[in-house]
Amino acid sequence: MKSLRESIEINVSPEVIWDWLLNIVENYLEWHPSHIKANWETETVSEVGSIMYAEEDISGEFLKMKSKLTILIPNKLYRFKTVGFLKLILAGGSFEMEPSEKGSIFTATLDFHMGKLLSKLIKKKVQQISQHMIEEGENLKKILERI
Repeated sequence: MKSLRESIEINVSPEVIWDWLLNIVENYLEWHPSHIKANWETETVSEVGSIMYAEEDISGEFLKMKSKLTILIPNKLYRFKTVGFLKLILAGGSFEMEPSEKGSIFTATLDFHMGKLLSKLIKKKVQQISQHMIEEGENLKKILERI
């Protein structure tokens, strides 16, 4: 298992980040220019068990992903697991919020099913995903700090 983690300090409270995450489908397109589409596939939204469908373009590669919310701890942890074919590679991920002196530390994590050999074979793709995560953190900071 390989995990990618990216953290950024955002000058808002964890509650502000949490509220934004609870409306992730509505906020998805603004979050990153490569985000194409997002919608809930379940009647329940932003609850444990809810399934979100999303499309994005990662460095020219079209990606479709379904994720199921598995753990929601208000103002602290938003965890999901990947469902569908992509789960063979991407196990899931999380968004964590911790209070800091200036507001919050926001940490995004993605967990991949890959060992050292596969990591080396797709090193460029891993770097592209990591860069995308950095950009998402920077964009979230800009979005939330202007509210």
